[in-house]
Amino acid sequence: MNPESSSSRYRVILPRGSVEPTTPAEEGKPKRATTACRECKRRRTRCSSQYPCSECAAHNRECIFDENADRRRKVYTKMTQNQLEYYRGFLERLLQSIRAADPQQLETLIGVIRQESSSYDDIAVVVGEILGDGDNQSAAIPDYT
Repeated sequence: MNPESSSSRYRVILPRGSVEPTTPAEEGKPKRATTACRECKRRRTRCSSQYPCSECAAHNRECIFDENADRRRKVYTKMTQNQLEYYRGFLERLLQSIRAADPQQLETLIGVIRQESSSYDDIAVVVGEILGDGDNQSAAIPDYT
C-alpha cells in the first residue's frame, strides 16, 4: 500500500476560527427554565419561566411560581437557616429550663412533652414559666409550607 493513497482517504480536520467555547445561547439552543410554574409542572409542559409563562398566557391559566419548590434557590436556603436557628434556640431554652427547674416543674415539663397533642407553643409556655419570662418566645415557629 502506498502511504499517499491511504492518507487521501481521510478528510483533514482543521480547528475552527475561534477556539473559545460558545455558550448555549450563542448556539441557538433555547434556554431551559430552572423552575417551572405550578400549571406547567402539573401538565408536564415546557415552561418559559417568565411571568406569566408562555403556556399559561396562551391557555389563559393562572401562572404561579412557588419560590420554595426549588431547593437550590436562596429563598429556600434562607428559610431552612431560619428554621434551624429557631429550633436551636428552642432547644437551648429547653435545656436551660431543665437545668433551672425544681422537681415539680420538671415533672410538669416532661408531662407536656410526652403528650402527643402538645405543640411547640405548649412546651414554650412551660419553658417560659420555668425561666421566669412567661410566654416570651422571641421568634415564631417557622412555617414549613
